[in-house]
Amino acid sequence: MILRFIIFFVLLCNYLHSQENTVISEIIISGNEITKEDIIKRELLFKIDSSYSKIELENTIKLSQQNLRNLNLFNFVQIEKEEKNNLTIIYIKLTERWYIWPYPIFELADRNFNSWIDKKDFNRVNYGLFFNWENFRGKNQLLRIKSRFGFKEHYQILYNIPYLNDKKTFGIKTNIEYFRRKITFYNTTNNQLDYYSDSINNNYTSKDVHLSVNFSLRKNIYITHNLNLSYFQTEIDKAITNLNEKYLNNGKSIGSYAKIDYLYTLDRRDYNKYPLKGHYLMIELSNHIPLASDVNHFEVIGKIEKHLTIQPRLHFGTSFKFKTSNANNFYFAQKSLGFEDYVRGYEYYVIDNQKFIVSKSILKWCLVKEKKFDINILKIKQFKKSFYSIYLSVFSDYGYTKNKFNTNSNDLSNTSLWGNGVSVDYLTYYDKLLRIEYSINHLGEKGVFLHISNPF
Repeated sequence: MILRFIIFFVLLCNYLHSQENTVISEIIISGNEITKEDIIKRELLFKIDSSYSKIELENTIKLSQQNLRNLNLFNFVQIEKEEKNNLTIIYIKLTERWYIWPYPIFELADRNFNSWIDKKDFNRVNYGLFFNWENFRGKNQLLRIKSRFGFKEHYQILYNIPYLNDKKTFGIKTNIEYFRRKITFYNTTNNQLDYYSDSINNNYTSKDVHLSVNFSLRKNIYITHNLNLSYFQTEIDKAITNLNEKYLNNGKSIGSYAKIDYLYTLDRRDYNKYPLKGHYLMIELSNHIPLASDVNHFEVIGKIEKHLTIQPRLHFGTSFKFKTSNANNFYFAQKSLGFEDYVRGYEYYVIDNQKFIVSKSILKWCLVKEKKFDINILKIKQFKKSFYSIYLSVFSDYGYTKNKFNTNSNDLSNTSLWGNGVSVDYLTYYDKLLRIEYSINHLGEKGVFLHISNPF
C-alpha cells in the first residue's frame, strides 16, 4: 500500500511539474542571411509573451519545425529552448538553401524514364536553359524563366508572390507558357500514344499557349484556398485533325477554352516531399468554359493521404484519389492516367478516362536513418552540409478508370488495375528522391522502374 502511494505521489508530482507554465521571453533566429524574419515567424505556432505548459511547448516546437521544413527554403531546421525560471528563450537555427539556379536543361521527353527507354529513340530529349530564383527578395517568392528546346519546346515566365498583404494571408501567382512540338501525340491505341510528325517539311505539328493567374488565401497555417483562372489554346497541323477528328472536335486546326478552378488543401504532413506522419486533404472543382472549342464540362478531383509511424523505423502510408467529370470527347483537353497520376507497374501505358480512382498503400522500413555529413570538397556552405536516408518499401496500388470514348483498342480502360512490388528509396537534401522499384501488374508483366518523385 505504501509503495503504491509513493508511485502515485511521484507520478502526480511529475504531472504537476509538467503542467507548470512557461512564458516565451525571446525568439532568436540565426542562419537566415536571405530569408526575412517575418516569413519565418509566419510558420511558428508560438509567440513572444505567450504562456505554455511544458508539454504543450514541446509539441508546438516540433510542429513549428515541421512547418519551417515544409517551406522548402532550408536544408536544416533546428529549434532549441533555454529555460530560466518560468521564462523560455527559443533559438531557431537555420541552414539556408541555394536559391538561384541558372543551369542547363537536359531531360527526358517522355512521361517517365522507362517509357523513354522503351522508345529506343535517343533524340527524344529536351535541352535548354532554366533560371529559377527561389526565395526571391527573401520573401519566399519564386521567379522562373525557362527556355527549353528539343523534342518538346517550352518557354515560360512565372512569378509567385505568396504574401501580398501585411498579415501574410493573400498571394498571387502569374504564369505564361508556350509549347511547340515537331512530334505530337494525337490519339491512344492499344493503351499507347500515337505520334505524328511532318517528316517531309519538318514543321511544328502543334503549338500551345497557357495563361493563368492564381489567387491564394492562407489564414490558417495548414489550410490554403486557391482560385485559378486559366486560358488554353492549341494550334495543330491539319493532318492531326484528319488522323483524329476528335482531337479538337471542331473541324478546325485551332482549339481553345478557359477554366476556373477552386482548390482547397489541408496539409498536416511532417514533410511534404516524403511524408512519414500526418495527413493531407485536397479537393479541386473545375469549370471549363468553351471558346474556339466546345469544351464545356465540370470536373471534381479529390485526394486524401494518411501516414503513420508504427515503430521508430516502420512507417505506413496510404492515399486515395479520384476524378469525376462529364467531359465530352475532346482528346486535347483530357487528363489520361499515366502522366501525373498513374498506377505503379503500368508506367508503359496511357489510359484515357473521364473518371478514375487510384489507391496507393506503402509500408516503409528505414534502412538508414537521416545521416548528416560534410562535403569538404565544396566550399559553398549551402552545399557543404548534406544528409541522406534510405528506405525499403513494399507497396500495392489499385486503379480503375471509366472511359466512354475510344475503348475498342484500349482494353485497360474500364478495367481494374493492380500493381504490387518493392522499392528502395534514396532521399537527400534539396528534396531529391530516387526510387528504384520492382513491380508486377495484373497482366503478369514485371519490370524495374525508376522515379524521382514521391509516389503519392
